Amino acid sequence: MKKKNPVFLLLLSLILPLTAAAQSVDEARQLAEDGNLNEAVTMLQAVTAADPKDHQAALLLADLLWNSGHDAEADDIYQELRKKGVRQATLALARIAMSRYDTDGATALLEAYRKSLRQGKRQVAEDESGDLEDRIDRIAEMLDRVQNIEVIDSVDVDAEDFFRQYPLSSAAGRLGGPEMLPEGFPSAPQTMVYVPESGNRMIWSAPDSDGNLRLMGSSALLGGEWEEPLPLGEDLGDGGDAAYPYLMPDGITLYYSNDGDASLGGYDIFLTRRGEDGFLQPANVGMPFNSPYNDYLLVIDEFTGAGWFATDRNRHPGKITIYTFIPQDLRINVSPDNPDLASLARLDNISLTQKEGADYAAVRQAIRDGHAMNTPADLTPDFLFALPGNRVYTSLEDFANPKAREAMKTYLEKEQKFNSILDRLSQLRRKYASGDRSQASVIRQIEDSLPSARAELASLRAAVIRLEPR
Repeated sequence: MKKKNPVFLLLLSLILPLTAAAQSVDEARQLAEDGNLNEAVTMLQAVTAADPKDHQAALLLADLLWNSGHDAEADDIYQELRKKGVRQATLALARIAMSRYDTDGATALLEAYRKSLRQGKRQVAEDESGDLEDRIDRIAEMLDRVQNIEVIDSVDVDAEDFFRQYPLSSAAGRLGGPEMLPEGFPSAPQTMVYVPESGNRMIWSAPDSDGNLRLMGSSALLGGEWEEPLPLGEDLGDGGDAAYPYLMPDGITLYYSNDGDASLGGYDIFLTRRGEDGFLQPANVGMPFNSPYNDYLLVIDEFTGAGWFATDRNRHPGKITIYTFIPQDLRINVSPDNPDLASLARLDNISLTQKEGADYAAVRQAIRDGHAMNTPADLTPDFLFALPGNRVYTSLEDFANPKAREAMKTYLEKEQKFNSILDRLSQLRRKYASGDRSQASVIRQIEDSLPSARAELASLRAAVIRLEPR
């Protein structure tokens, strides 16, 4: 019988443990992807205990710990790996510093990582930092204009269908899944649909020909039919997925989430407004609404005076945090010199955002009542008019100043006429698009009149606010 080559046996004895360790790392990664995080962590802890030199297992373990909110444990592992010269640990620490809004620390670590990629003039490894430098710059820029909001509550909910947990009043519309769409309308499993109180419009996300999510819209027709769905605008995609839309009652202001090039990381919340030719260039709403993680679905319920947005920045596996905040009429930013600036931007402690001695019981009660009641016809608000101090008037009787009440009557009359003009313009444009060119001159006349009509409405609205005492 032929004997085995002793060199072969030696190599085999070295390779088999390496192969087993690699298999364990792959199994742990698969467990984590399948949602079995605790099992994956336990397996990797066993692997790293048996072989402290298995840097790949240690890196994956630190990644899983960090992504599940075990910051101190993850940080210790990364720091130890960095001491051992593992460059991926330096990159991970740079990303962590960025997520903590330590832009100087993140920049220094990123430079150290890139330096480790070279030996003299020779590059020894590929740069895996991606757009990290750009994201650090965006965070530094946004830290100069962190909005000073009042967050009055937070709750963790299951990540799947988290939007169903928003306690909207009936006046704020409805949120739902693909089941709300008419048969045959395009959608995706994660599609969220928004329908305003009137029920005559719906907005949602659906995949385009490239598989990217795009915002779609459709309006109700007579007889219960719906218009052919159309994209809301190419600019809303910004190179990524656009989803989780919410249209304010003015029919002009749209909030939605996008994970394109202007994002801090993952989904960010954006704001756009409708113009004559569609929605305008969107703007990132900034911090604290957005973070280097996924931030979704900003909703403002003018009926209850509350707002909500959701995020996975707290890294609770399988959960998303929904924050309740008090919307502001005028944006006020936190001073860049405030020692709590980064903490307020991250929302580490929501009590820091609240005004001293403020009582939010009335808002909380309004949320509960607005969500629970099925508003009868005689309680349906005549209008929703926001004033400074988080006040929302719903009828003329709410006004204390008679002059403000009369000014509001004038504003409502002009607004109704303006909306009628917009409705007529929309009908004429549809006819024009279908081939009827007979009303082209009328369309141009109406379009030319819109800027002055909007300016008049803005002036009337300002007059109402000025006349009504705080």
